[in-house]
Amino acid sequence: MTMRGTITKMLPNRGYCFIRGDDGLSRFGHARGFVDPVAFDRAREGQAVEFDPIMDNSPHAKGGGLRAIAIILLPAGYAVPKL
Repeated sequence: MTMRGTITKMLPNRGYCFIRGDDGLSRFGHARGFVDPVAFDRAREGQAVEFDPIMDNSPHAKGGGLRAIAIILLPAGYAVPKL
């Protein structure tokens, strides 16, 4: 099930970001979760994205294990209201 959301925090030095989905939940997104290999480097806070939400049940998952994969940058604008 593909969702839309907005990148709320970028941590490029660590290779991940957080995405707030249109359901209001925050999800972890790793650089490897982006469909385009260089999209993570172009991503910015406030960027609208599409992604597939999953539950990560691995022992090192934090924040309830909510995760975004198959992340695609959308052309512009906020996908969900800015906080």
